[in-house]
Amino acid sequence: MNDRLQYCPVCNGNLEIIEYHCPVCDTSIKGKFMVGGLASLTAAQQEFVRIFICAQGNIREVEKIMGISYPTVKNRLTEIARILCPSPDKGRISLEILEKIEQGKISVEEALQNLKEDN
Repeated sequence: MNDRLQYCPVCNGNLEIIEYHCPVCDTSIKGKFMVGGLASLTAAQQEFVRIFICAQGNIREVEKIMGISYPTVKNRLTEIARILCPSPDKGRISLEILEKIEQGKISVEEALQNLKEDN
């Protein structure tokens, strides 16, 4: 069984889980099931998380194991955090910044700086 199959091998569309089946008692559960948590990560992202946990969060150790730089480790952590820990306030914050620009309270440069700080 391929537990990492997320995309259709024909058209590359997202696959949906619509059935779970128990081979022991032959019970099937049908419906639309969400893939969440670590399963929503790509295979490469899951491997990175595995290495990060095995290194007990030591970024320098992850660098050595994977042969990548400190900024690359940080970028991958940020990418994974965005997937696993979405911030519901980001859209609201962006709208507030746009409103401040429209009202003349801040410049575009200040808005860009605020957006960078929020990420």
